[in-house]
Amino acid sequence: MENLATMMDCGINQCGFPPRLFYRMFLTSGVAGQIEKCNPRYLAGFSGPELVSLVTEITMGESPAAIDGTFTISPEYWAGWVLAYYQWKTGKPFRFIEENGLHIEKVIALYHPLHEADLDKFANVADKIIAETVNASISPLKKARERCGLTQEELARISGISLRMIRAYEQKAQDMSKANFRTVSRLESVLHTDFGEI
Repeated sequence: MENLATMMDCGINQCGFPPRLFYRMFLTSGVAGQIEKCNPRYLAGFSGPELVSLVTEITMGESPAAIDGTFTISPEYWAGWVLAYYQWKTGKPFRFIEENGLHIEKVIALYHPLHEADLDKFANVADKIIAETVNASISPLKKARERCGLTQEELARISGISLRMIRAYEQKAQDMSKANFRTVSRLESVLHTDFGEI
């Protein structure tokens, strides 16, 4: 955890990379994946400043001019620490964490309310943020179908709506609000929902 914390502090505060850019460099460099796999070379073999050099060499083709190896216990340091802990505790990939509402700026912004709290408090907050993001991306049709315990195939057979259209509505490739009245009323009837819920 300390190496990732030091890497975040040095990359952002010493090298001057914007937080989101540096975090994306970390993701695309492959270093994140090595940490997720618990590769000991990345967990303990490299220092935080060495990880900064590695990330920048891989992503930009050159190492930053001067990293003196010092760091501060900054919000960026804390963000690296808690992200390392959360990834280890949950097994969720760093990319999944970032893509589901917990981007680096949000983690840094949580420093003041949470930096003196137990790490599990951060984990609980992170779980809630990710769950809200994931839940918001699920279509109302899929939520209603799952609430009824139906598969897409079963819903298609019972409603008379093609499986292809049900998949398109659930994946939001087709706009459910533009579906014809007959389609919507069939789905609402099968799913026991009121008009406008799906």
